[in-house]
Amino acid sequence: MSKLIASLSIITALIAVQVTPAYAQTGAQAGAGAHPTGTTLAPLWDTSAGYQLLHLPDQTFPFGLNVDGARNFGPWGIVAELGWAYDKSDDVSYHVFNGGAGPRWTHRSTAKVWPFAQVLGGFVHARASTDLAGVDSDSTTKFMLQPGAGAVVVAGDGWGILGQVDYRRVFLDKDKDGESGENEFRVFVGIRFILD
Repeated sequence: MSKLIASLSIITALIAVQVTPAYAQTGAQAGAGAHPTGTTLAPLWDTSAGYQLLHLPDQTFPFGLNVDGARNFGPWGIVAELGWAYDKSDDVSYHVFNGGAGPRWTHRSTAKVWPFAQVLGGFVHARASTDLAGVDSDSTTKFMLQPGAGAVVVAGDGWGILGQVDYRRVFLDKDKDGESGENEFRVFVGIRFILD
């Protein structure tokens, strides 16, 4: 766990080192006008949709979908997201649903790339079901904490291409589940709509 925290700290520091000089050159962007594509530099709302790949310790979910929406207050915003991931092995179908909310920081400037970082708290609901007669499905819901970072490449007036990587810590009951938690990783790519 300490290696993970150290890695996340290094990544955050590298992002800050890259963003700070650009921010100093462009100044605070709230109310500063528009991006060369016509996209506002002070959007009130943004929403994203796209594909997610989820990796658990012993399983990778090759297909998933995710949507999020944020209300922005300058560079800071409050974001909420919902996602689903799917995998099938033999006669068993696996579904993982996630939902969470939390703060997001985005560096908006006249540059083509807008980096962002966020931390979400919420739930993960996992379900396994089978087509075999007489076998019941199994499901569980757990609390999760999900820090992540990514970037939006502003591609046109009011939209951009999104890439994001998240670490997800799912908190388990050691007596019931055998472990106190599970480390998961997610890659999310899609389109972000940037709205006035």
